[in-house]
Amino acid sequence: MRNPLPIFWNSLKRTVARFPWPAVMRRHPVWSSVIVGGSALVVLAAFGLTRPKAPEYITDTVKRGDVIRTVEAVGTVISERDLSLQFPTSGIVGDVFVKEGDIVKAGQKLSALRAGTLSADVASAGAALQSAQADLNGLLEGTRPEDIAIAEAELQSKQASLMTAKTSLATAETKLLLSKEKLRSLESETKISLAGTVAAAGSTASAYLADARTGLKTMNDVFDAIAVQDVVQKFNLSEYSDMKSRQSRIASDLDAALPVVATAVDFEEALADLTTARAAVAGVAELLRSANDFLLSLPITSSFTYAVRDTNSDLLATERSSIQSALSGVDAALNNLRDASASFKTQIAAEKSILASAQGEVDRSSADIATYEASVNISAAQLQLKRAGTRPQEILAARARVAENAARLQRARAAFGETVLTAPVDGMITNVHLKKGEILPTGAAITMLGTTPYRIELYVAEVDIPLIQTSQSGSIELDAFPGVLDALRVSEIDEAATDRDGVPKYRVKLDFASPREELRVGMTGDCEIVTGRRTDVLSVPRRAVIENAEGETVVRLLVDGEVLEKSVTMGMEGSDGEVEVEGVDEADIVIVLIKE
Repeated sequence: MRNPLPIFWNSLKRTVARFPWPAVMRRHPVWSSVIVGGSALVVLAAFGLTRPKAPEYITDTVKRGDVIRTVEAVGTVISERDLSLQFPTSGIVGDVFVKEGDIVKAGQKLSALRAGTLSADVASAGAALQSAQADLNGLLEGTRPEDIAIAEAELQSKQASLMTAKTSLATAETKLLLSKEKLRSLESETKISLAGTVAAAGSTASAYLADARTGLKTMNDVFDAIAVQDVVQKFNLSEYSDMKSRQSRIASDLDAALPVVATAVDFEEALADLTTARAAVAGVAELLRSANDFLLSLPITSSFTYAVRDTNSDLLATERSSIQSALSGVDAALNNLRDASASFKTQIAAEKSILASAQGEVDRSSADIATYEASVNISAAQLQLKRAGTRPQEILAARARVAENAARLQRARAAFGETVLTAPVDGMITNVHLKKGEILPTGAAITMLGTTPYRIELYVAEVDIPLIQTSQSGSIELDAFPGVLDALRVSEIDEAATDRDGVPKYRVKLDFASPREELRVGMTGDCEIVTGRRTDVLSVPRRAVIENAEGETVVRLLVDGEVLEKSVTMGMEGSDGEVEVEGVDEADIVIVLIKE
C-alpha cells in the first residue's frame, strides 16, 4: 500500500504557500495562531498513524542449570501391608541375603541375580563418560599457551634438523663431485703413465704368441714326416688323434688371442691380454712336452729308426725350450705391468671407495630431507590447529559424546539395578522363595510384612509410561498436608494397561521413603516422578527453538538490536518448558516470540 504521508505533506505545503498569511495574521491574529497549531497537530497525527511499527520481541536468556523431566499424575494413598516382591527381569539367583523372620529396613538388599558382565558394563560406561567429559573440558578450556609454546619449539627443532640435513646434502654433493673429478684425473694419469708399458705388453704378447704358433708348426712338421706317420698309423693311432684334438683347441685359442693382445687401451686390458697370451703359450709348451713323450713311446721300425726318433725328439725339445723362454717373457711382462700399475690401482680403488661413500651420504641426506620436510609440514599444521583454537562443531560433537556416554551409563546402571531386589519399606521377611544358584521362580520372589501399610497408587498415560522405571524417585503433595512433600520411590509398574474412564492407563505403585502415622487410605494429592535429569547444562524455553526455512533447528538471538539465527542441537526437554540445547552461550538473549 502506498504511504499517504508524502501526498498529504505535499498538498499541505502547496496550500500553505498559496495562503495569504500576512494579511490574515494582521486582521485575525488569534485565529491565525489556532490554525497554525491545529495544522501542526494534524501533521504529527498523520506521521504517527502512517509510520511503520517496530516489532516487539519477547525474550529470555540462555541459562545454565539442571533440566528435570517429570511425569505428573494424581496419586492416591492405598494400603498394602503384605508385599510380594519380584525381580523385574529373569536370571539365576546369585545371592540371598535374608531369611524368613529377618527385620529389614527400606532400601536394604534382599537378593541379587548373577549380574554377569553388567557390573563391568557399568564400570566401562562410567570410564567412557569420564573420558568424554575430560575431552569436552579440554576443548572448552582451549589450547593453553604452554601447549602452543611446546608445538612452536617442536617445529623449530624439526626445521633445524631439516636445515642440518640440507647442509649435509650440500657437503656430500661437493665431496661426490670432488671424488668423481679425482677419479677421472687418476684414471687419465694412469692411462698416460702406463701407455708405453701397455703398448710394450701388447707387442710382447704378440711376439710370444707368434713363437707359440711356430711351436705348433714344428710339431706338425715332425708328425707329418712319412716315417713318423707310418709308425703312428700302425701302432698308436687313437692317442695321436687325442693329441691332434688338443692341438686343434690350442690353435683356436691362439687364433682368438692374436688379434686382441695388440689392441689394449689401458693397463687393465693389457693385464687381461697378457694373461690370455700366457695361458695360450703355456698350453703350447705342455702340448710339445706331451708330443715329445708320445714320440719317444713309439716303437722302432725299419723306417722309424733310432736316428729318426732322436732327431725329431730334439726338434720338439728345442721348440719346447723356446716356448718355455717365451712363457718366462710373458710372466716378466705381467710382473712389470702389475708393478707399474700397482700404485695407480691402489689409488683408484681407494678413490672408488671414497666415491661410493660420498654417493651413500648423498642418498642418506636426500632421504633425511624428505623425512624432515614431511615432519616439518605435520608440525606446522599441528601448530596452526593449536593457534586456531577449538571449532564450535568440535565442542558440539564432544557434548554429543558426553550425552551418549551418559545415556549408556544410565542404561547400564538401570540394567544392573534390575538384578538387585531391595526392601521398599521397613518390615519383616515372611517368606523366601529363592535359593542361590537356582533359576528365578515365577511369581513372588520374597514376601514381607511392612511396618506401615501405606503406599501411593497412580495411573499414568501410555505416552509417559516408557519413561518410568523402578527405583526412580518422586514426591507427592497430599491435599491433607499442603506445602509438605513426601519423598517416594517407584516400586511396581503394571505390565498391562487398565481402563480408566475409557482411556487405557498403566498403574504405578510408589513407596514412601519416610511414612507418617497421619496417612490414611484414600488421601490424594499431586504426584510427580523424576524420569530424567541433566545437570549443569544450557537451556532455553522450548518455544524459542524453531525450524527455519531450510529445515534446520535454530534459535533466534537478539544481538545489538539485530536478529541472528543460530543452529542448535536439542537435548532433554524439561517439564517446566525448558529444553537442553547445544550451540549457544550462557546469557545469550534468545527471542521467544515476535509481535509484529
